[in-house]
Amino acid sequence: MFGTADERARRHRSVLAAVLIVLLLVGSAFGILGASVAPARAPTTRLAAEGAFTVSLSFAPNPVPAGTQTQISLSFTSGGSSPFTVWVNGSAPGCAPPTQPFTTPNYTNNFPCTPSSSGSYNVHIDAIDSSGYKTSTSNTLTVSTGNGGCTSNCGGSGSGNGSGSGGFAIPDSLVATMFMFVMIFFAGLFALAGGVIAMAVLISRRLRQLTEAMKPPGQAPPESKPPS
Repeated sequence: MFGTADERARRHRSVLAAVLIVLLLVGSAFGILGASVAPARAPTTRLAAEGAFTVSLSFAPNPVPAGTQTQISLSFTSGGSSPFTVWVNGSAPGCAPPTQPFTTPNYTNNFPCTPSSSGSYNVHIDAIDSSGYKTSTSNTLTVSTGNGGCTSNCGGSGSGNGSGSGGFAIPDSLVATMFMFVMIFFAGLFALAGGVIAMAVLISRRLRQLTEAMKPPGQAPPESKPPS
């Protein structure tokens, strides 16, 4: 009913070939997806962690009369990696850093400055070392009214042009890595979709061939005879 033994053997071989092709396509699809995900895990970016090192800030003398020089001392512990990038906010007028942020290779730093306006200034420091760790500290500088000094906040906040309150920015290398991961991930998805479509077409074709092969052979038409 279903053909000869040779036809059944051919059908079995066709089914086996279809199964092997399906397994090959599925394995290739998973391989492509794994290759797209693996490179994104390789780069290890150590994000900032509080407390990896410390920074201290002090002023001498403090309080200080307006128009009188004071010494700013900025020190980092040995747990940090030089150089250090520093943001300063809330400086007294005349004591703001020339650039914002600024970089220093030294663990101990002394900067003279002359505050020009009286008041109480809560100076805030954000610092990041070369390994990406960050820390912060604050201290108050009190400026009293001095001879020839300004008696109000005449010089502005002195916080500079930088966004020291941000403290930490995502490194360019991390942005590039994330962009590469997204591109590879979508490429893997497109490859997987193509493999699934090809697999579906191949299975449909094989099933159609098997259906045709399993049909019983047609019967020969009856022999016609001339009328007697």
